Amino acid sequence: MKRFVAIFGVVLALALTASASTEKVLWNFAGGSDGSGPWSNYFISDAKGNLYAATAAGGTYSAGTVFMLSPAGKETILYEFTGSNGDGNAPHGRLAFDAKGNIYGTTQAGGTNGTGTVYELSPKRGGGWTEKVIYSFSATGADGISPSAGMTIAPDGTMYSTTPDGGAFSGGVIFSLKKTAKGWKQRVIHNINFPNEGGFPYEGLMRDAAGNLYGVAPAGGAAGNGVVYRLSHTKKGWVDTVLHSFTNQNGDGSGLYWIDLISDTSGNIYGATSFGGTNGTGMVWELVYSKTKKSYSESILYEFGASGSGDGNDPYGGLAMDSKGNLYGTALNGGSSNLGAFYKLTKQGKTWKETVLHSFVGANDGAQPTGNPYIDAKGRLYGMTQTGGKSNLGIVYRITP
Repeated sequence: MKRFVAIFGVVLALALTASASTEKVLWNFAGGSDGSGPWSNYFISDAKGNLYAATAAGGTYSAGTVFMLSPAGKETILYEFTGSNGDGNAPHGRLAFDAKGNIYGTTQAGGTNGTGTVYELSPKRGGGWTEKVIYSFSATGADGISPSAGMTIAPDGTMYSTTPDGGAFSGGVIFSLKKTAKGWKQRVIHNINFPNEGGFPYEGLMRDAAGNLYGVAPAGGAAGNGVVYRLSHTKKGWVDTVLHSFTNQNGDGSGLYWIDLISDTSGNIYGATSFGGTNGTGMVWELVYSKTKKSYSESILYEFGASGSGDGNDPYGGLAMDSKGNLYGTALNGGSSNLGAFYKLTKQGKTWKETVLHSFVGANDGAQPTGNPYIDAKGRLYGMTQTGGKSNLGIVYRITP
């Protein structure tokens, strides 16, 4: 049974709260040898506070880049994809570090068959990085097509991710990639049975301490509006369980595009939908875990305001949670200029209050933010926009709440 915690309609009880937060543009993507259009990507960091991400376009070969941004705002291009001779093209999704400091990610295109790759970047002694394509997806699609999500790495080094296409039911696959004595071996651990189990996941996976994998799919499910699912490893193999099917009715959402999940210490799961809600502009949800029932129930935390209200609209990215339990996210559209917004949700009793921390304005600023925000040790928030900035090719920004 759904538990609707807070529904903010046209009245917008949030009142589009004024905020003392500040936004700073740390980097303007310039194209050329620089990257551009960091669609759906978001940051990871190292122990020194350097930020790492990919851009889907730009670079010398216009096939995308992987870059590092220092705490001082200096950008270093780690690798430029060529899109030819088996190399990847158009990297999407977050990056992942392994225990040795290697970086892993996926590209939607390129590779031996033009259907995408998984790649590894390894640091060189004395500086620089070496790129290696460790898996090229096949031409048949049986092993998946065009991955757009990042890799999730288990403690034993096995990596997991999704593809939005291909597989036995043409609804995408969930796959593993494990390093063996003969090289990397890819295995489809689950073919998504579209539409019953959802379909076409663009998003990555969240792993819990027991090794269960969680994700979202923007299509399929009982009402055809997407699902949250769990993949559990049993003696008989991996078993898919749909935890929630979105209905796009009574305030529920629809369309989960590039929504990477997060969870709290109680096992509750948080995310957003790109559409749906009372105003059709998306909403933020929580799946509340019951230890006694060992099941989840959906709670709607916030519904975005109508188009033109000044609120954010259409989130194409997930959430981040700070140490106090506050939630942060981005909306692709909306805000004061209808070019996107960065928002905060604060729990007040049994309801949640939304604050628009920043409305993007395009020129000299970003536009169309996507991806999960990144929070540093000082509580500052980082992200990227797809467009806007000096060259209208996107920016890296920092928000101090």
